Amino acid sequence: MRTFLIATFICWILVIGLIIQDDAQNARPSDAAAGGDKIEVVFWHAMGGPLGIVMNDLVDRYNKSQNTYFVKSVNMGSYDTLAKKVLASLVANEAPDISQNYETLTKKFIKHSKIVCLDDLIASESEDVKGDIIPVLLENNTFDGKLYSFPFNKSVPVLYYNKTMFAKVGLDPNRGPETLDEMVEYCRKITKYHQETPGADRSVYGYGCSKANVWSFLNRIIQYGGRIVYDGPDGVMKSGFGEPPAVKALNFLQSMLREGIAREGQGFDHQNDFIAGKVGMIESSIVSKVFMEADIKAFDYGIAPLPGQVLGAAEATQPSTAPGVINRGVILSGSNINIFNNGDPKKVAGAWDFVKWFTSTDVGAEWAVRTTYLPVRKSSVDSQIVKKALEEDTNLKAPFVQLDYCHFEPRLSVWFEIRDLMADHLERATIDMGPAELYCNQMAADVDAILKHATR
Repeated sequence: MRTFLIATFICWILVIGLIIQDDAQNARPSDAAAGGDKIEVVFWHAMGGPLGIVMNDLVDRYNKSQNTYFVKSVNMGSYDTLAKKVLASLVANEAPDISQNYETLTKKFIKHSKIVCLDDLIASESEDVKGDIIPVLLENNTFDGKLYSFPFNKSVPVLYYNKTMFAKVGLDPNRGPETLDEMVEYCRKITKYHQETPGADRSVYGYGCSKANVWSFLNRIIQYGGRIVYDGPDGVMKSGFGEPPAVKALNFLQSMLREGIAREGQGFDHQNDFIAGKVGMIESSIVSKVFMEADIKAFDYGIAPLPGQVLGAAEATQPSTAPGVINRGVILSGSNINIFNNGDPKKVAGAWDFVKWFTSTDVGAEWAVRTTYLPVRKSSVDSQIVKKALEEDTNLKAPFVQLDYCHFEPRLSVWFEIRDLMADHLERATIDMGPAELYCNQMAADVDAILKHATR
C-alpha cells in the first residue's frame, strides 16, 4: 500500500509538471476572427463526435446572441487529458475561464482558491437559479453549503434491449425486465432459444457486459441496498465493498457468466455486440443512444430503466428506497462546469453569462434532447421542448424515471485511484471466478487502507 501511495504521489507530480501544449489548433479556425472586440472567454471541454457538434452549434448561437462576450470553445480530447491540462494550466497561471471537471477536482480547486463560488454570481440574479436545479444535481455540486460548480452533462445508465429479439423468443417487446431476478429469467429465455432452436444463432447471449465495469458494480450495490463509502463508528471512512450488498452485486454478474447466459467483453465490445444482434440486452449510459442508434438497422430496440431489486425492511438503508418497492438506484455520471478565478472580473462575468445561458430553461432542454444528457433544471424537464421529445421518442423516458433514485460517487481526493483498484479486483473476479466474497473482502481491505489517508 505504501508503494501504491508513493506511486500515486509521483503520478500527480508528473501531471502538475506538464507543460501546457498549444491548443490553438483544437479551436475551429473561424473562432479566432469571429470575436472582434468582444471579451474572449476560453472554454475547455471534452465533448467530441456528435456531442461536440451540438456543443459547437450552441456556442456559436451564444456568440451570435449578444455583442459583449465571445466564447472560444476548445476540445481538449478525453476527460483524462482535460483534467491533466487543467491542473497543469493552474500551475502555469494559464487556466481557461471555464472548464468541464469532475467533483473530485472541484474540491482541489476550492482548497487552493482557484475557482469562483457561484453563489456570489447567483446572488445578483432575479430568478431563483439554485431552486430550479434538480435536487440531486444541486447536492452533487454543493460543497460546505455553497455552490462551486454547475451541473452540465449528467447522465445515468439505462437498459438497452432488442425488441425484435424479445418478440421472437416470446417476451413482451414493449417492456424491459423490472427486477434483477426478472432480468436473469429474460437472459435464460433468450439464450435457451438460440441454443435449442434449429437454425438459430448459437452465439447469441441474453446479456452483454463490459469487463471490470465499476459503474455497473456500484449501481448494483445501491440496488441491493448497500453503501459505497461511509463514516465508521470511530469516525474513520470505510467502504461498503465487503458487506453483503456488494457481495450480492458481484455474485449477480458472476452467476450469469457461469451459467452461460451473459458474455463479457472489453471496452465497448458489449455495445458492438448489441448492434450486431449478438446479445439481447446491455447496460450503458443513456448517452450511448446518440452513438449507437445510427448503426442499429436490423432490429427495433427499446430503452428501459435499469432493473432494480425489491428490498426487505432490513435492507432498505438508502434514502430513496423503501421496503416492498423496486429500488432502481443508479449512480450519476458526467461532469460539471467550473469558472476559474483568473483575476479578470470581466471574464468571470462573461463566463457566468455563458453558463447561465447554456443552462437556461429552453437551451438546457435542447441540449438534453439533442444529446440525451439529463436536463439540469426542473424548468427544462417541464418545458415543451422536453415534453414534445418524450412524446416523439419514448426511448428518452427511461432516465427521467430514474431521477428520483440517483446517487453520486464519493467526492474524495483519492476516488479515481479507488476506482482503478476496484476495476482490478472486478476483472480478477470474472477471470478466476472464485467466491464473490473473496474479491469483495480484498477490495474492501485495499480501499479502506486508502480511505485512511483521504481528504473530504
